Amino acid sequence: LCTALLCGCALSGPTAPDSAAPTDPLTGQELQYPGERTAAVVIDNAASSTTQWGIGSASVVLEALTESGQPTSLCLAYPSVSAMPTVGPVTLGQDLYWRLLSGQEVLPIQRGAGQFARNYLDYYNLRAVDALEVGRNAFSCPAGWSNAPLWYTSGSAVSKVLDALSISAALTESRVTSAASAAAASASSGSDAVLTVPALLPQEEDGKLPDATAPDAVNVRVCFDDNNATGFAYDPDSGLYRMFHADGTPQLDANNGQQAGFDNLLVLFSASALRDDGRTYDFDLSMGGGVWLNGGHLWTITWTQGQDNTLLFYDADGRTMNIKAGTSYIALVTSVTGQELTVMNSSGEEILG
Repeated sequence: LCTALLCGCALSGPTAPDSAAPTDPLTGQELQYPGERTAAVVIDNAASSTTQWGIGSASVVLEALTESGQPTSLCLAYPSVSAMPTVGPVTLGQDLYWRLLSGQEVLPIQRGAGQFARNYLDYYNLRAVDALEVGRNAFSCPAGWSNAPLWYTSGSAVSKVLDALSISAALTESRVTSAASAAAASASSGSDAVLTVPALLPQEEDGKLPDATAPDAVNVRVCFDDNNATGFAYDPDSGLYRMFHADGTPQLDANNGQQAGFDNLLVLFSASALRDDGRTYDFDLSMGGGVWLNGGHLWTITWTQGQDNTLLFYDADGRTMNIKAGTSYIALVTSVTGQELTVMNSSGEEILG
């Protein structure tokens, strides 16, 4: 069965909303789009792809090397279609991303898909908004159309074609029905009911975290292969990990010219194997190790699949591990292709690699 990414997400600290209030399933922050599906767009991340729209405003960015000899792609997830700015360059859909986001009833947005991604969508009867199907009705390009690399779209453009594709941006009736049952139970107990979907990242409870494995972890490089790498540098003024291309240049959002940055970095190690076509990787989403970085600190974690298609995190001592609310970058890496993670402290010393 498909697996979804990560369980309940909530908050701690001064920015956390009332514990009884609904929270965004992607960030754990205040819910702005109740009852709406997560919208996710796969965009090009080749070394030559220096124009990327929407990367800085996504709630979650996923990255993985899904095909041998090809560049990684990025999957930008937003709390709803309404929250999507201009996003692109849109590229091939990947079943790995749709598997990871399935708990959010993801609305996939892509420009074509490989056989395994098509099989996944067909098997689960999941309809995507595909540039190869709807063309200019929802996608644009700054230069000639047919072979132009920079196809982009937006929430408003996608919304215009949903009815024609028989796609709803709202949560399914089964989700609503389940929530209604929960509401009835809550009403009988005198508490308020909340309509939510399973959250993407584990909840932090009581504002308490175990001691960091490394309290000074400020420079990060995720190497997917010889031609694909993503770097980060911690910015203490903003509390964000700023994103860099493999060549060290800032990874900018073309919508505003600002460098993308994230509150949380999660690098999850997963076993993988080549599929029957000899080039596409199949990731094992059942368990693995990894690291979490936040606020200049690093924690070593392990993860495993929990109930209800969730993922549970544990610290080095095997205790349940929960992360802070905010935007997140999540990389899936595998040793099969020699992928590696390097982390350095503020003195330039390597503390993980």
